[in-house]
Amino acid sequence: MLFRFPPIPADADDPSFLALDTATYAKYKRVNRSGTRNIFLTEHTLVFTISGTKLLHLPGQVLNVGPGSVVLLKRGIYVMAEYLERSKDFEALMLFLPVQTVRDFALRQKLQLPKGRQELFYVVARANELLTGFRDQYRVYFGKQLREMEQLLYVKIHEVLLLLLATEQRGSVLAFLSALLQDEPEDLAFTVQRYLFQPLTLEELAGLSNRSLATFKRDFQRHYHTSPRQWINGERLEHARMLLQTTDQSVGDIALACGFESASHFIRLFRRAFGATPQTIRAKRTIS
Repeated sequence: MLFRFPPIPADADDPSFLALDTATYAKYKRVNRSGTRNIFLTEHTLVFTISGTKLLHLPGQVLNVGPGSVVLLKRGIYVMAEYLERSKDFEALMLFLPVQTVRDFALRQKLQLPKGRQELFYVVARANELLTGFRDQYRVYFGKQLREMEQLLYVKIHEVLLLLLATEQRGSVLAFLSALLQDEPEDLAFTVQRYLFQPLTLEELAGLSNRSLATFKRDFQRHYHTSPRQWINGERLEHARMLLQTTDQSVGDIALACGFESASHFIRLFRRAFGATPQTIRAKRTIS
């Protein structure tokens, strides 16, 4: 299952979110048991781990983020695991970084950002005294009603970015900001293959490729000579058929693994494509 985070819109009755009418600014998380989830970060995010450990599963590596670290994450899909330490709860503070606010910051500070495409999905910085102090002070804003709250939270994003630029990871932070602000479309085939088995809408997939929906559909048609939905469903169904023939996974598990959020929808598409239900394909394998 894919969890969108922050949800759009955030639940106004959830006190763990710091949200206004215009945007969701932060999330304070505290849980008393370990867990692993598939997370779609719908905004670029800054993560402070307060207690416990957060493991981020990235291509080819696992990133261990404890209280001594701060991590910047580009929007996208991540497998995140949270672990407790002794009897303590897991605690984390997540700040969301709207692109326009980051762009305003770069212009105001007249930053000299690296040129060219920056293939950077994360940066880890040491949580020094100033960053830790910022984290603890920011938590006080949850549940508060201030007249100029929106302007204040806007300024707080600028503040934490300045603190990160003051660390020894300044070069990596500048490259990360450049990656967030680059306007060029991402490689279409790379983006589609990377998220092929994730239950994303076409709008979300277009956004991850740094395109409008109309441009995404046009470029997709030009590259694959068919519509996005038809091609994506075809690839998912072929993969599902292979899993039915080679594994003992349930039909429901295979549907989820191939990016279908509904098993009934998967079965309907599968029967339309192959003239048989997934159960029939599985039964034929068993008989043979």
